[in-house]
Amino acid sequence: RLYNQKNLKPKRYGTEELLYTAEVHMLDVIGKHETITTTKLAELLGITKGAVSQTTNKLLEKGLIEKHPSIERKNEIHIVLSEKGNIVFDYHQSMHKKTMDKVANILGGLSNESIDAIRLVVDLMDEMLDEI
Repeated sequence: RLYNQKNLKPKRYGTEELLYTAEVHMLDVIGKHETITTTKLAELLGITKGAVSQTTNKLLEKGLIEKHPSIERKNEIHIVLSEKGNIVFDYHQSMHKKTMDKVANILGGLSNESIDAIRLVVDLMDEMLDEI
């Protein structure tokens, strides 16, 4: 419940734009590819092409992405991060790295038995999320 509530609140990620989690995650996927299409984005994010179009239009309005027609295929549009989009991408990557570093520090000081117990709890939570 808390996770869902936090996802509903937009935040800033190194620029003045307020961004929702779904927008930042889309920018993250775009940033991990040199260029990407709507179809590929939908596939990677597990959402419809219509949802991709809606979100990319918002990101385009905010100046975070650019859309370019494909040279090879007439009906294909390639999506890339803008300069401002790269700032958000780098900020988001940095946030993830800091979090993973904190987790690694905590786990580094634990016994193998404690790590195994944590792994069991995480696996159980993962199963519960699948059932919801």
